[in-house]
Amino acid sequence: MSWTGDPIWLADVLREAGLRVIEHEGWRERGHGDFADIRGVLCHHTAGGGANDWRIVQYGRPDLDGPLAQLVLERDGTYRVIAAGVCWHAGRGSWPGWPTDNANYHVIGIEAVSRGDGSDWTPVQLDAYKRGCAAILRRIGRDANDCVGHREYSSEGKIDPAGIDMDEFRTDVQAIIEREDAPMSAPEVQQIIDFISGFCGPIGSDVKDIREQLCGLEQRDRGQYKGWPQLDDRTVVDALADMISRMDKLERRLVPPSS
Repeated sequence: MSWTGDPIWLADVLREAGLRVIEHEGWRERGHGDFADIRGVLCHHTAGGGANDWRIVQYGRPDLDGPLAQLVLERDGTYRVIAAGVCWHAGRGSWPGWPTDNANYHVIGIEAVSRGDGSDWTPVQLDAYKRGCAAILRRIGRDANDCVGHREYSSEGKIDPAGIDMDEFRTDVQAIIEREDAPMSAPEVQQIIDFISGFCGPIGSDVKDIREQLCGLEQRDRGQYKGWPQLDDRTVVDALADMISRMDKLERRLVPPSS
């Protein structure tokens, strides 16, 4: 199974996975033509590490016109959606099930902001890298075998993403895919309902207090909605959305389709 056509769903899929997303103006129309079928994700590093790395990805270099990848992953875990069309990021190379020397028309590229020496990955960035890859692969009906490092694909001596063990990375991505696919059990649903019903306690009239209760610890005056550790660092709203999604999956599994 593969998705055919441009991935105009990128921003929505990443947000549904609980990731922060910035949509660049015109991204749905940006690219070097249209995708064929999409078969996987190719992981890169920018080899810059600065706040403006995305500009090169979007606008290109003197020797190569942009866009150079569909997504840029910032060090704080935010995804920038640059383009929905084909981007010049793969170069020459091969991977099982992918067309040799022609992956640009079949795989989504993620450029993660990093110096490129393997020493500056942040935990939140690595977590978002795995979760983003898992979300995309689930959307196109592929597993973690089609999550590939540029150096693994390339026949041109590429080293990215430096410092990431891609076998371990794929193991974690597959675990996320399988966890997201599994419907929540009835006891798990009830546990979350009981927790959400009881954890807040009395909420005062202070708006800051209400925000802190809904959005998680250490949020007062910060606006950083980190979430609650008891909810896997999700806010109450995100936890409820996940619960509803899993309940829907459970209902579809338990109720046979009408003939």
